[in-house]
Amino acid sequence: MRFPQFSLLAALIIAATALSPAYAEAPVERLRLDVFTTEDRPVRGATEFLKHHPGATLHVHRVDRIERLEAELSVNLSTNPDKARRQALERLQGLSKEHQEQLEQTAKGLALALQLGVKRIPAIVIDQERVIYGVTDLAAALQHDQRVPRSETR
Repeated sequence: MRFPQFSLLAALIIAATALSPAYAEAPVERLRLDVFTTEDRPVRGATEFLKHHPGATLHVHRVDRIERLEAELSVNLSTNPDKARRQALERLQGLSKEHQEQLEQTAKGLALALQLGVKRIPAIVIDQERVIYGVTDLAAALQHDQRVPRSETR
């Protein structure tokens, strides 16, 4: 999946919400994984990763939430652009606190993905330096990271 494109509504939402061997070999101190994925591609191995790396952090960013909400909010909008814009804003303002928090987290995840140079989804970024594309399995990503010279992972 290509990195999501920002639409006008997505920009408004962002503005408004302003036991694998790989585990044993990976460094424990300050290990950070950022997983950029979609709802239909779940992260695998999170429990094992956290068990074997008690000081590590795992951040899962589901980058398709804005697109999904945009699709929901766009249902039956007026064909008149001004009226449709007002309807969309009214719907955004009526979102539950939970939806607003999810959208804020998604917006932050998208901003981080852009900052880290993520070009495709799914991607796992290790220590905010190395990107492994095409997997959501944490052990597989760590194994791949150990096999590939550091200059080739991005």
